Amino acid sequence: MGLPYFGYAESTGELRALYDKMRERPMPPVYKPTHGGAPGIIQAHSLDPQLIPKVFTTSATLNGVGPLTWPERELVNTVTSRLNQCLY
Repeated sequence: MGLPYFGYAESTGELRALYDKMRERPMPPVYKPTHGGAPGIIQAHSLDPQLIPKVFTTSATLNGVGPLTWPERELVNTVTSRLNQCLY
């Protein structure tokens, strides 16, 4: 059994508004899913729409301007997840 979530088609109200707002944001092409909906990492939080802005605001703060490029940060995140035996 996979993680239950609400995709764009099933979303309403606050969740739909968040999905629309996320779609309008500029993001690296690798984060834009080919299905046109919200990225999986966002859908994984769909059961608690009020948590989404908090999680991604914190993430944006942590991943803001710094000495590492975006690809370098992703590499660090991937290696760290692997070392922690977490599927990234």
